[in-house]
Parts: sequence; C-alpha cells; structure tokens
Amino acid sequence: MAIPLLKKLEKNIRKRTIALLRKVIHRRRVVPSDFDFHRAKLLCLRQNQIGDTLISTPIFAALKSHYPNLTLDVLLDKRNATTLDTNPHIRTRFVLNQKFLDFFKVLAAVRREQYDFIVDLVHTPSSLSTLFCLLGKSRFTVGFERENDFIYDLKVPFKTDRRMLRTLAEILTVFGITPDEVDLRPQFPLLPSSCDFAQKVFSSLVGEKVVGINISASLKLKFWGVENFVLLIRTLKQAFPNVAFLVLYAKAYRAEAEQIAKEAHANLCDETKTLNDFAAVISKLHLLITPDSAAVHLADAFNVPCVILTHNPEHITAWYPSFSESRTIHSKTGEVRSIGVAEVYQVAQTFVRGQLRI
Repeated sequence: MAIPLLKKLEKNIRKRTIALLRKVIHRRRVVPSDFDFHRAKLLCLRQNQIGDTLISTPIFAALKSHYPNLTLDVLLDKRNATTLDTNPHIRTRFVLNQKFLDFFKVLAAVRREQYDFIVDLVHTPSSLSTLFCLLGKSRFTVGFERENDFIYDLKVPFKTDRRMLRTLAEILTVFGITPDEVDLRPQFPLLPSSCDFAQKVFSSLVGEKVVGINISASLKLKFWGVENFVLLIRTLKQAFPNVAFLVLYAKAYRAEAEQIAKEAHANLCDETKTLNDFAAVISKLHLLITPDSAAVHLADAFNVPCVILTHNPEHITAWYPSFSESRTIHSKTGEVRSIGVAEVYQVAQTFVRGQLRI
C-alpha cells in the first residue's frame, strides 16, 4: 500500500507544481524567418529507456541529412547511456547518472554551450526536461503539446493515433523537414568487433534458420516466466526440427536463461556484454520472440520479423515496430506472465512457418 500512496502523492505534487508554473512562465519566442539551421546548435533531451532512444535515431539522421553542419548533442541517463555510442550524427553525449550533484554538473556544461535549441523528445512530461528547458540557457525550446508545454517556445502536436516513432518525428517540422519524406527506420550502427561476436555465436548453431528467444525484460511485469519459455521452445522444436532456437538474455537474467536453455535443450547465447553485441546477434536472426520493446526496435532497425509479448492492452499500439513484420500478443491482466503458452505457440508457429517458409 505504501508505494501506490507515494506515487499518488508524487503525482498530485507534480500536477500542482505544473499548474503553478503555468501561471508564471510564458515562453513565446519566435524563430526569425531568416534563421540559418545549417549553423544551429541543438541539444535533444532523451533521458529514458533504450527503446525510446532507438526510435529517436531517425530524427537525428534527418536533421544531419538536411543540415550537415548543424551541431547535434544529446542528453541521456545511465539507463540508455550507451545507445548512441556508435551513432555518427551525435557530437556530444551528456549523461546524467541520477545523482543530485550530477544534475548541476551537467546543467552547467549545457549552459556553457549556449544552444540555439533545446528539443524535448521525452514522450511524457518530465521534471528533468522541464528543468533543462527552463535553466539550459538556450535561445529556443521545442516540445510537444501537453500539460507542461508552457516551457516550450515552439510546440508540435502529440498524435496518439500512430506509432510512437512517427509521433516523435513530428518535431522535424519545426526545422522545415516533412517527416513522411524522410527515412524513419531506427538506426544502430554495428561495431566490427560486435559483428565478429555475433558470427562466432552463429557458427556454433545447427539449423537452417535461427529463431531468437529473448527472455530479458526491463520490468518484472514483462517477464514471461521460466516454465512458459521452456514449454514454448520445446513445442516449437517439435514442430520445426531444422530450426535452431537461441536464448538471448541480459546479465540480470543469466540464471533463468541457463535454466531455460538446459530444460528446453536450446542454444544459450554467449553473454552479450554490450548493447552493440546484443544488437549484432539480433541482426542475424531470422525471427525474434521477445517481451522487451528495446529488442523490438533493434529488430525493426535490421528488418527482423518478431513476435511480441506485451503487458499493454490491445488498444496500445504505439510501440509496435514500424518496418519489420510482427505479431503481438497482449496480456489481459497487465502482466506478460498471464499470457498462455498455447496462445503464443499458435501465433509463433504460424508466423515462423510463414516468415521462414518452412
């Protein structure tokens, strides 16, 4: 009971604080018609999950494609700090380690840059984004129409009837770029060392095709359970004896992954010590089954079809892939564990047969 009450209290405090700030803050700066975006300096705020950052990469690519001399920096945090390590469009990555003094250190560095634009790409109202927009010393601030949009000079609609990737890309209109006229596929450049790692993993597999089973989840309510994964893999192996099944996992799920691979007689992937290694393995799969949205967006980047297990209800489709083929199975209770193995098998075996043509 204590945690829900604290969350409710926090929500009420945030709501009242935003209402108060809206009364006293009125940003309405207008970008001059002759402003030269080619010489602009931008800081994009993207301090949240890996998947959120991946679906922002087309925005970075479009900005640099249209304005090659534009300076583009990004604010991240410890959860997604390595997501843009290989992205060629980013000059500087500021990383918040979620420590009290660290905020002031990063804010001081941001203020010294004197950005032309601070662009808030976080899809929900963020206290940190609000502070950086208010205190970051930029000429203009950009964000979506919502409850805390008083901190922005330039606002764009937040359209909920489309994929989140396309919703975020609406930010490009501020810079004279039409989202539907650019390539919006997520981008994740692979390191040669990671490609070598993936090649080594796949060289030990026996099978005409490889299906990846990613068990990792960022939240407990997304973990499907050891027994469910074991039963699914066993039944799929019976239906597709010439397919190799590769169990993927994050470090925190190593024990569960080892148990699943052992009991299901599946292949256990070598530990992917970096996000780039994990992405390289996904890039070589013929199909991915996963409860984690970050893996979904990596699959989207490499055009790998996927079966998605989600805790979200059926009407929430914003986080589906935008380019690769996919099938989604929704929980009816808010927890992935409640999804039945028979339901997943029915979807997976039909999809495997169609996608792998076997």
